Amino acid sequence: MEGGRFRAVYLILVPAILIAAGILGYYTFRSAREYTQLGEQTIAQSLLSVAQQRVERIERYIDIADHTVFRLVDPNDSSTIDTVWLPQAARQTPSVRSVLLVDQDGNLIQWASRHDKKTRRAFLRVFRQHLVNALELDSPEPNLLRHAHEQIDGRSYLLSYKAYATLAGQITYIVAHHDTQYLVDEVFPMMFVTDETTPLYDIVDESNQLVFGPDLSEAGVYTVDHRFPTTLYRWRLQVAPRQAARLQARGRSQMRGEVTLPLMSFAIILLSAIFFIYAAEKERRLNQLKSELMANVSHELKTPLSVVRMFADMLRSGRVPSEERRLEYLDIICGESERLTSLIDNMLDFSALEGGKGPYRLKRGDLGQAVDRALDAFRYRSEQDGVEIHLQRAEELPPVLIDQEAIALAVINLLDNAVKYGGQTPVELELTVKRFSVDVAVRDHGPGIPGDSLRRVFERFYRGPHTNPTRGSGIGLSLVKNIAQAHGGRAWAKNAAGGGAIVGFSIPIAAVSRAG
Repeated sequence: MEGGRFRAVYLILVPAILIAAGILGYYTFRSAREYTQLGEQTIAQSLLSVAQQRVERIERYIDIADHTVFRLVDPNDSSTIDTVWLPQAARQTPSVRSVLLVDQDGNLIQWASRHDKKTRRAFLRVFRQHLVNALELDSPEPNLLRHAHEQIDGRSYLLSYKAYATLAGQITYIVAHHDTQYLVDEVFPMMFVTDETTPLYDIVDESNQLVFGPDLSEAGVYTVDHRFPTTLYRWRLQVAPRQAARLQARGRSQMRGEVTLPLMSFAIILLSAIFFIYAAEKERRLNQLKSELMANVSHELKTPLSVVRMFADMLRSGRVPSEERRLEYLDIICGESERLTSLIDNMLDFSALEGGKGPYRLKRGDLGQAVDRALDAFRYRSEQDGVEIHLQRAEELPPVLIDQEAIALAVINLLDNAVKYGGQTPVELELTVKRFSVDVAVRDHGPGIPGDSLRRVFERFYRGPHTNPTRGSGIGLSLVKNIAQAHGGRAWAKNAAGGGAIVGFSIPIAAVSRAG
């Protein structure tokens, strides 16, 4: 029932933590993204203002040239193109290469050009074939300045024109042809003087082909463009911060951070939840095992006490049929007393370990003597159970730092474990000298240890699954592990090749040199 409640809590708690972490990550990401976008918008607004100012300056330059042409040319006197405008053109309107007088039907009345003869003929041909059609001559509005910006055969043409009513009552247009290449080569560099404190500029056409300035395609989101509204309306001015590449890299890094930070927070919260659940589950299982330990220990204490009391009562009452039977009863009482002593010793040592006390006093000694002491103490038990114990040991064992009583207790627990699970099969106790340690191993010939229990046999209170229940508290092998580790060694368990299990521990020989 309690385990079911825990599982119900987990089923509610884990999704709740995940949802809360997801919501936290979402709002963290959104806030960071909004902050980044606000910074980008601020930069964009600043750059847009700069772009508008530069575009206005260029259009004002063209408008000034246009009004100069319209002031110098008289629509009622076509000769003023040659006599008045052309002599002053290079000085007052350097970007204007040709001026034309055109009637409302697009017929050329008079024109003059600053180009050479070949270029003049080429321009006139393009004007008659293409450019005149781009002029809005069918809806004349006197004194309204208009522009036509066309791309023909890879060349850009800019025409400024205005309609005038002549004295004869006809509509005549004064058309000024601006040399866009002159604007690119002479005017734009003057308009876009830059230094380390100013942004970068370029101008592109409708197909994003570069007309003027450096290529700003690498500036990414930090590029702002503004189209020329009236004159060069097929071109766009682009502006980018001088540190655009660095801002772009920082933006990418910040974007990664905006994504990584919520994910890391989510992962940390998730791992914390998993650890909390694992710790709670482990604590629950530990409490359950402790409860089982108390039940097992109570049973282990109750059984030998009952036997001792029963045979003691029989001896006291004189209900013993023979002297032989009396000695048998006394042997039983002694054997059960030894069982009680062993169990109580295990409990006391385990309690000392749980309390963090170090009960072991290491001294230079012979490991074989501790093993012999354990065999003497366990002999009665093995004889009662009808189990043979075979000892194999090297002739000479190197001295090690040990606590004789602790090692004897560890060996007794190994032997007790082998007898419990060996099923009255012979038990082999072997002492082996390795390069850096002396190994104490006990082998039984029982069913062996299940694979999923091999890594858990040294856990506190753990008792492996068996078809026939065995007595015990589940702390014997845990004590063996603690004793081995207290001596600088380790405990281990494995299944033997010919059947049965081998459980043992190692004591390092190197401990002697360290002590010296």
